[in-house]
Amino acid sequence: MTPRRRKPLRTRIREAGGFYQWFNGTLIRLAGPAQLGEGRGTPCHRCGADKADHVLVDGELRCP
Repeated sequence: MTPRRRKPLRTRIREAGGFYQWFNGTLIRLAGPAQLGEGRGTPCHRCGADKADHVLVDGELRCP
């Protein structure tokens, strides 16, 4: 039984449509798809509340 030989990396990248497409496909295969949907927002570094709950005053966020 002869071991299956992989195609050279250059050929696999070219067949995927370029480096970005090849890298993106490889990354998704390893890490899984992006996490989408409802989730907690980014927490404020000062008060810990979601930044979505803050008020924008004079170009800066104010804690609730």
